[in-house]
Amino acid sequence: MDNLENKKRLEHIYNQLVHIANGNFSYQIERTDQNDALEALTFLVNSTTEELRDAFLHQGFIKLPNSYEMVVQLYFELDYKGQILRTNPKVETLLNFKEGTLNGRQFAQLLEKRSQRGWKKLLKAAPKNKIWELTLELSFSEQSGLLLPAHCHVIYFPEHREKKGTFMVTCFELVKYDGTDQGFLQKKLKKQLQTHGLLPRPEKTETHILHAMDMENLRKAKRYIMDNLDMPLPSIRELAHICNTNEYKFKKGFKELFGMTAFQYQKHERLRKAHILIEHSNKTILAIARTVGFKKGNHFTREFKKRYGYTPSQLRKRSKKSFPEPK
Repeated sequence: MDNLENKKRLEHIYNQLVHIANGNFSYQIERTDQNDALEALTFLVNSTTEELRDAFLHQGFIKLPNSYEMVVQLYFELDYKGQILRTNPKVETLLNFKEGTLNGRQFAQLLEKRSQRGWKKLLKAAPKNKIWELTLELSFSEQSGLLLPAHCHVIYFPEHREKKGTFMVTCFELVKYDGTDQGFLQKKLKKQLQTHGLLPRPEKTETHILHAMDMENLRKAKRYIMDNLDMPLPSIRELAHICNTNEYKFKKGFKELFGMTAFQYQKHERLRKAHILIEHSNKTILAIARTVGFKKGNHFTREFKKRYGYTPSQLRKRSKKSFPEPK
């Protein structure tokens, strides 16, 4: 435990916990090939971070100032060799670089080793004479050593007149937002425009306010779904009975609280649990599919790819080095 490598691993765990305490669930700790207590702790911290990130995505009913901005955009403009021409300011904030120090660097230098190799292969193999685009997952290496996994959309524009080829890389993540309440300002501006007749006034619609008891009752249905992901979803009447309410209130309240229907929520949680198991366990993909309630492997693969943009097999292949086979 006293060697330099273990001290560095402990430092990464500490930094990750500090980010969690500050409400930022974007980062991950890079896995190693070690089979010890620190590696088990790393797995638990990464899994907890992912659980918290998804939990906050579900809690859309919370409208507090200084809460969470659901999507943060990272933008890179690169030349044809992959050198950074410019970025948006949040790139420097999330990767912990000083202002103005990224321009002129190679984009690959910001990535962890496996992502670096993938990016270099992409640069080498991609056509240079036509526009193309693709979505892939890259892991950025933050200054302290933590990883920032992100889904990235890459667009390449070929040479045009005097200008050589250009890459546009756009990524999205979830971080805590401590600035001005933009939603409040937008509502205020919209109200002023409506007052002056520059925007039509909204039609009156039925509103439904969830009280504390309503939310607690609806969470009973959520817990039931989470505890029975491998089972078919009960009828709306049965779920409403679990929540001590009627079918109408259940359907309206559940969607208001969790942002989706009970059926959508069950599928979302099934796929999320499957993602964690594929990435962090050695169970077969078919066994994982059945564990989370999918009877047919092809149906599971189709829904998984629709949700994440890649297949379970592709995720397993990418994660295999991070989770070594037991000896």
